[in-house]
Amino acid sequence: MRNSSENMSEQLSWDSPAGTQVVTGCGQESLCNASPRSRSCFLPAAQPPAPAMGSLGALLFLLGSLGALADVCEIPHVDSQLVERMGQHLLPWMNQISQEQLNPSIYVGLRLSSVQAGDMEAFYLHSLKLKYQQNILGCTSSDDCKTKPPMGQLALYMLALRANCEFARGHKGDRLVSQLKRFLEDEKKAIGHNHKDYPYVSYYQYGLSILALCVHQKRVHDSVVKKLLYAVEHDQHFYQGTLSVDTEAMAGLAFACLERSNLNPNLRNRITLAIRTAIGKILKTQTSEGHFGHVYSSPLALQFLMTSPMRDMELGTACLKAGAALLAILKDRGFQNVLMISTLLPVLNHKSYVDLISPDCQAPRVVLEPAMEIPSQTQSSDVIRVTLKVPSVLPPYRHVIFVPAGSSLEDVLKKAQELWGFTYGTKATLSGPYLTSVMGKEAGEREFWQLLRAPDTRLLQGIAEYTPKDGETIELRLVSW
Repeated sequence: MRNSSENMSEQLSWDSPAGTQVVTGCGQESLCNASPRSRSCFLPAAQPPAPAMGSLGALLFLLGSLGALADVCEIPHVDSQLVERMGQHLLPWMNQISQEQLNPSIYVGLRLSSVQAGDMEAFYLHSLKLKYQQNILGCTSSDDCKTKPPMGQLALYMLALRANCEFARGHKGDRLVSQLKRFLEDEKKAIGHNHKDYPYVSYYQYGLSILALCVHQKRVHDSVVKKLLYAVEHDQHFYQGTLSVDTEAMAGLAFACLERSNLNPNLRNRITLAIRTAIGKILKTQTSEGHFGHVYSSPLALQFLMTSPMRDMELGTACLKAGAALLAILKDRGFQNVLMISTLLPVLNHKSYVDLISPDCQAPRVVLEPAMEIPSQTQSSDVIRVTLKVPSVLPPYRHVIFVPAGSSLEDVLKKAQELWGFTYGTKATLSGPYLTSVMGKEAGEREFWQLLRAPDTRLLQGIAEYTPKDGETIELRLVSW
């Protein structure tokens, strides 16, 4: 998982101790870096692969006239070959069924898409059931479960069950529901009566858990929903003046599900108003390139915006622009992160997690074939120079590391550890390795290791994904929240 100051870590990191502007969700363990528990991820800093401005400009120009007609959230048509190419990125992960690598969001993303992995999907769901019904339900006491709340992972697993048209029923289903409700009650208590504190994990996972129970038609107490409503109404998804788009979008998805299902009728008017409020906040985050917050936040934001029945010119134009920006990156082969892909595939099929209220498990989907790998005729022998800098330790660490071109930041850290006295620790998360310590210094409860490209650009990707360029300086900075 990534380390960043954005809330992308929720998406990428569903159960990370922190969240970033998702990755956001980092998100989800949100796609991203870990971030403080009060943030979302899923959400972070090296700039995403820049789409060719020519192609993006042409797309936006072409959509200009369409934007004048659009008043609901839709995205431009995406060529089926591009969608299949995205889905092919998930196939290798379907074969990785170790306890650490199993990821319910991969299954959900495929089931809500226009592509499928054939028999691999059934086997993957079977593996998920073995893990979550044996391990997560293995908590023998509330104290054991509180030690490491698996709320985000449990919620994702329940979404996976609905994606297969299953309801949480019977003894095992009842235990799943009871455990998730207990987690929400604990989080509600952590927020406190005056809303001055934060959930133990994050508001991103709080909203995700309400959504998971909602699609299973399981009602949560009004007092639990009110905490999330208050957070949206009072801008508690803002951190250092920046909105956590992933967190806001996940809250919006939860509210959209509650509104459609009418599970909390006493709060209906307040829920409807909160949905409009969240839409307005997300629209204000749109960048000149078209992304909501940043590229990793846009898929989840679009999932939420697509659920809106509201007809509004600004909404329709914003969605077309965001879709065009994502399409430009798709054509540029810019998306590699598995969690990012799993949230984007439903959008390309005009679906969202709210569609799990009544999923269409008979809808035709194209069977994916493994991508043909063309062997490289020549192997690059280029070596790049990367400066690794850690000012947060004494004495400060700084070294020049030489690695082959195309190496990841994690490769740089390994080489520094091998040759230059560097030490670091990571934790396995749903979105990859999450940096927990550097040079023996552990991140505290309200701290996280932020990844930056000098002088001060926060990385949007994690250590396993970011590929440094020749001459770059990468800084690992311990920050508090």
